[in-house]
Amino acid sequence: MWPPQPQERYAAPDHPAFDEEYFEWIDLLEAAASAKNRFTMMELGAGFGRWTARAAAAAQQLGLPYFLVAVEAEPTHFEWLIQNLQDNEVKPEDCRLIHAAVTGKDGTVGFHVGDPANDYGQSIGGSTEIQAVSLSTLLLPLNLVDLIDLDIQGAELEVLEAASAPLVQKVKRVHVETHSARVHSGVHGLFRTLGWKPHFLFSGNSADTTPWGRIDFQGGTQSWLNPRLCSKSELRHTRTIRNSAPWRTVDLARRVLDHVAPAGTLLRKVHNATLSGLGRKYRRDPEEAARRPMGW
Repeated sequence: MWPPQPQERYAAPDHPAFDEEYFEWIDLLEAAASAKNRFTMMELGAGFGRWTARAAAAAQQLGLPYFLVAVEAEPTHFEWLIQNLQDNEVKPEDCRLIHAAVTGKDGTVGFHVGDPANDYGQSIGGSTEIQAVSLSTLLLPLNLVDLIDLDIQGAELEVLEAASAPLVQKVKRVHVETHSARVHSGVHGLFRTLGWKPHFLFSGNSADTTPWGRIDFQGGTQSWLNPRLCSKSELRHTRTIRNSAPWRTVDLARRVLDHVAPAGTLLRKVHNATLSGLGRKYRRDPEEAARRPMGW
């Protein structure tokens, strides 16, 4: 099959939609706007490099030189990553593209490979052995990173915990998509322990009101700023936006019920109807949940 022609690869996208990626846009543009002298960003679990290309465009609009690191494990997606950055005129000397899985330590790892056109959720644990690289190793040659954008299908906590020391020393801001309640809670606890300031905190597989209206979240969204590297002005003007108070109340009730009335017990059956009614407005739209399922 002939490769797609240039005119078939170019698109003129509209303004970002008010969905879960809106928070990713905010992090990217705020990080670029606050960068000094050069904008440096990592996209881990890059797919075909959407956010890497957008980072280059943002830096160019601000007149900033930039350096971008993109890491992708799926072989076909990695080829598309190279092509996408070429199409968007990102010069090879301004980026580093790495075909590997991001894990807690360097080496090799089994990876799920297949159906690249329809699936961007490939994860560690498959039968195809590929190279693995740690975040600590990725950070070694860099002095300062303005933003890490992390979407690695469940390995987020392992990767961040293993690199906590260089994160504190070198990284100003981290945007994380989480893929389970356990990982979401663990990432939250890690950054709290490190003393970082939260910017966005929204749980996955749910819906909630935000300053931009009701938004469905497939995965969890977290954004954190490093107080050791961000300016006082930046920290002061960065507002924490998180799940609403009613959402948190329903979530707390659900967790208490899990403890006092485990699933399958008679007491749980008695309370399920009440809890279900209270939580209905915080469920994802059925069509959205069916189109993008999430085992949370």
